[in-house]
Amino acid sequence: MAPARTGRRSWAVRAEQKESTRQQTEKTTQEQEEEPVWVRRERERELRAQGGVELPFGVYLLASAIVAIAAVGSIFEFANKNAVFGVIQPDNALYTPILGIFALTGLPTSGWLFFKSIQAANKAAEDMDKLDGF
Repeated sequence: MAPARTGRRSWAVRAEQKESTRQQTEKTTQEQEEEPVWVRRERERELRAQGGVELPFGVYLLASAIVAIAAVGSIFEFANKNAVFGVIQPDNALYTPILGIFALTGLPTSGWLFFKSIQAANKAAEDMDKLDGF
């Protein structure tokens, strides 16, 4: 009697990486190994020095809060007819224009400063990610 055949075949499968992908991976690892962290940081500092002076995001945020408080305070002073800084009385001709300028320019300026602080914070986070290698 001949052995019974079940019809099953076994296949040996081997996964190989494409040559181009392997070369890219090797180049990336070589680039990372060639450049120490402190060299990357020094290069980043040099690039920042060429770009000019940028304020930290906390300065923009603080200025935004101060301007917003001044603008809202101007609106309250106008509504309650209080003297501006204790100097300019409500019957003075400059009372309404001064408070109007503070209120109308203060709120948009505060919004712009807040937006600028968010941009500066995001840029600082991106710079830290670059330094950390992400």
